Amino acid sequence: MAGRPRDEQLRAAQRERILAAAEQLLVTHGVERSRLRDVAEAAGVSIGTVQHYFDTRDRLIADLFDWSAERRLRTWLDSVPAEGDPWTRLVALLDASLPEPALWRSRIWLEFVAMARNDAFRATLDRFYDAWRPPFRDAINAGVAAGVFHPAVTVDQVVDLCIIVGDGASVGISLGAPGIDADAVRALLRDTARALLRPTA
Repeated sequence: MAGRPRDEQLRAAQRERILAAAEQLLVTHGVERSRLRDVAEAAGVSIGTVQHYFDTRDRLIADLFDWSAERRLRTWLDSVPAEGDPWTRLVALLDASLPEPALWRSRIWLEFVAMARNDAFRATLDRFYDAWRPPFRDAINAGVAAGVFHPAVTVDQVVDLCIIVGDGASVGISLGAPGIDADAVRALLRDTARALLRPTA
């Protein structure tokens, strides 16, 4: 029994290694060209080991979506300062909404959005979007309550616009669209938020 926690740690580490390898293949080759055999080779394990954790390719991709999205969400939430004025908090959220490396994360996001035609993936995508709203809403409501934000539209409209612009930027970055890069989009998000919220100088 004493060895069980150690065994669980090893299994968790092996599963993470497989997911990380799958993520790398997804970014470089796309979902359609990422086979279980390729994932096993990239992770340095047997295909039987991959199938032990993920019995089908669809299960691997579904779990990869959850794993990658959760990591991105945690990293984003960790970007918010524990203290500070509402504008500083909001800017931190906006700046971190396009994580680095932006091209890598944008390609992952584009692949997952393309798979959202599947109902199971769609539910996960919806859950991920919903998780992004409260931190934006809390920061903006704090600014309104403190009298430093004077929204030109509803708070929910500002929140949705922040998410929509960031999401669209991810697609543009992934496709290499001219004139779209992470720094330019971050500046656009800040300027848009400033115009809509009219923070007190």
